[in-house]
Order: sequence, then C-alpha cells, then structure tokens
Amino acid sequence: MPVQQIVFFQDGEKSDWNNIRKIISHALKNQHFSMVYQPLISVNTGKIIGFESLVRCQSPKFGVISPADFIPCAEQSGQILELGNWIFQKALLDLKCMLNHGLSDICLSLNVSPVQLLNSDIFEQIMSLLHTFSIPPSAIKLELTETALINNPQKIANIFDAFKREGVQIWLDDFGTGFASLSLLRQFNIDGLKIDRSFVDGIDNNNDDFTLCSAVIAMAQRLGLFIIAEGVETENQLQILSQLGCDVVQGYLLGKPNTLSYNLEQWAL
Repeated sequence: MPVQQIVFFQDGEKSDWNNIRKIISHALKNQHFSMVYQPLISVNTGKIIGFESLVRCQSPKFGVISPADFIPCAEQSGQILELGNWIFQKALLDLKCMLNHGLSDICLSLNVSPVQLLNSDIFEQIMSLLHTFSIPPSAIKLELTETALINNPQKIANIFDAFKREGVQIWLDDFGTGFASLSLLRQFNIDGLKIDRSFVDGIDNNNDDFTLCSAVIAMAQRLGLFIIAEGVETENQLQILSQLGCDVVQGYLLGKPNTLSYNLEQWAL
C-alpha cells in the first residue's frame, strides 16, 4: 500500500491554488470527502449537548488535504457551493441517525461560508433538508466567523432573521480573531459566541488570555448570549472556564473529531 502524505500549500501561490482546485474537483466526483463530529459538552452537567460537524478530505491519489488549505480555496473558486451542498445533506442525514439512536436532545452545528450566504439559496436549501429528514429546526445551529458579517451585512441579517423565525440559532465562531465590531452582535441578533482556541490555549498561563476570556464571558452573560470555548485540552483550562461561567466546552480533552459510528458507540443510549 502506498504511503499517503499530508499535503500543505503556502498561501498566495497560484500553482498551488490551481492544484487544490483540481483536488477538490476530483474529491467531489469520487466521494473523497467525509464528515467527522466533535462533541460539545455542558460545563454544568458534564453531559453532551451536541456536536460540531467538520469536513475532511482524504484522497487515495493525493493523500490527506488540510481543511485549512481546501476550505479557503473552495471559497475563492466557488466550489464551496457544491461542497457545502454535500456537507449539509450528509451532516443532516447523520444528525437524523443520531436522533434515531437516542440522542434526542442534541444539536448539530454547521459551519457556513459567507460565499454560501451571498451566492446561494441557503435558507431554502437547509429548511428543505430539515423537512425531508423530519428534523426540528431547533436541532441545528449555524456557525460563521465574524469577518463573514462585514460584506453585505443587510442581506446576511435578512437571512439570519429568516432562520431565527424558524428556530435556528446563529453562533459566531472564532470570536475575537476577526475585524468585526461589537455592534454587529446587536445588529445580527447573535445567539452564541465561540471563544477562539488561541485565547483558551493560554488561559491558565497567560494573564492577557485569561483577562480576554473573562471579559468575553462576562459580556456574553450580560447580553444573554450562549458561550462556548473551543480548543480545551487540559483539566486546568476546563476548571478555569467553569469558574468564569462558560456554558459549553469543546476540545481534545472532551473528545476529538470522529466518525458518526464512533460517536454513536460513545454517546448513544
């Protein structure tokens, strides 16, 4: 069996972007994308409340491709629309399987690209899939980064309003790493914030990271927002986040991203 290498590309190199576009096209045609799911754990109860859905690409020809490479390229090329369609269908089908296996109170978070928001009928698409699989809209959350809110904010706000009327929540991912202003939290009526792992990583040994996390959690509590910390890898980090009042944690300490079958074995009744 040939050794499968992990392929990394440097940003800004045109030939590399062209190579990744070809790999994405090949992977879409040959079903080389797959989904994994990382547990979201309640700080108060220690019980699972849901999963974040994450896409992976492993090609027999090209090896393992990092999402940090193929996601930006797919957004730039427009391939994110086809890939996103596949992700929504696969993730919601897997969510239906989770619900059928007794995980009745969980939610599934779906990462959304600004390209999808601005260039597709994402509301109709997701609502149609929810109807097809008989999944309540409250069982999904949409995640996007704060920088995604900057382009055409009125159109995005209208899409969010349509989702929220149906009971779908909106979470802001990687909070604190983008360029959006705090006023956007009010403008877009966000339901939850995810503290970026870069702040969580130093929460127990870097005073600035501790102060930032503490301030974000306090602000979220005052605004009535759900707060999730990602990248939790140590018991010490978990203890500090619990003391600060974080609602949900996610990270290798609680569970790595894994397949549907693995998570059913771990968490289903």
